[in-house]
Amino acid sequence: MRRFDPAGPVKGFYREEWNLGVVDQRAEDVVRRGIVGPIRWLPALRPWKMLADPWCHELPDGRRVVLAERLDYWTGRGEIWVAVLGAGEDPTRARFAPWMRAACHLSYPVLGRDDAGALFLLVESWEARGLYLWRERPGAPGRLHGPVGPLVARPAIDATIWRAPDHWWLFCTFKDDAPNARLHLFRAKDLEGPWTAHAANPVKDDPTSSRPAGPLFWCDGQLIRPAQDCSETYGGGVTLNAVTRLDPDGFGETPLRTLQPVDAEYPHGLHTLCPAGNVTIVDGKRWATQALDVPRRLLVGARGKLRQRAPAGLPTVLDPLGG
Repeated sequence: MRRFDPAGPVKGFYREEWNLGVVDQRAEDVVRRGIVGPIRWLPALRPWKMLADPWCHELPDGRRVVLAERLDYWTGRGEIWVAVLGAGEDPTRARFAPWMRAACHLSYPVLGRDDAGALFLLVESWEARGLYLWRERPGAPGRLHGPVGPLVARPAIDATIWRAPDHWWLFCTFKDDAPNARLHLFRAKDLEGPWTAHAANPVKDDPTSSRPAGPLFWCDGQLIRPAQDCSETYGGGVTLNAVTRLDPDGFGETPLRTLQPVDAEYPHGLHTLCPAGNVTIVDGKRWATQALDVPRRLLVGARGKLRQRAPAGLPTVLDPLGG
């Protein structure tokens, strides 16, 4: 069935609303069987606000940090908000608070640990015309410093990191090169680079399964890479790919299944899948009706163009996660 995607003059009567939801299955079970039960959604934000791009990371004490993009439709600028969950706490009880703001749009946070066990963070900041890194420093636990970079001096979209035995690998698309279809790869020995572009870039050109949609993870001996299905609408579904080759000379993956929206509350899209222990966190889209809002769209567009011409204003120090 074709996805609903308003276009042309009709689009002015709709806006996207995204929200985070919890699937009561481990990510590995979602790979094997798909989403088999209802999605439990977080309480919706007030109108003109949204949450998307969830990323979950477990702290040493068992608490879980959930990062997400929080967008204000009137500014058109995303921020990174954070919620800290107790061990075993239901993610639908998450209470998000602002954590990272900048003069430019921020989205798709990636939080992990480097080879020394220190925290690192990547955040999509394509308006800053590059991809940047924040790292935990010795003697300052939990506090991230940066920005380091640009790691890639292009407007990277949904950049996702994977640690292989021989290299760090970076998956992304680019705002200026078919961002919903063309997948690019980079590799480096150290997170701070230098990052080397894959010889076959773009390694994939397919709107059904290229644009990153969450962290890579293992399932039944296969490396799974979630990707967006943008073939009919932006963020229409999530395709789970099994990576079959990942080396400096080649890349290959096989789609295993595509997850489509299964819930009447957010029936028009899915575009992130994040393992979170015994559950999986996703985000869902619905088109909300509204009065024709051409003035708002013009205002947001003008603000976006001004941000792209102004200094990025990226923060240099981030507050510790989890207090």
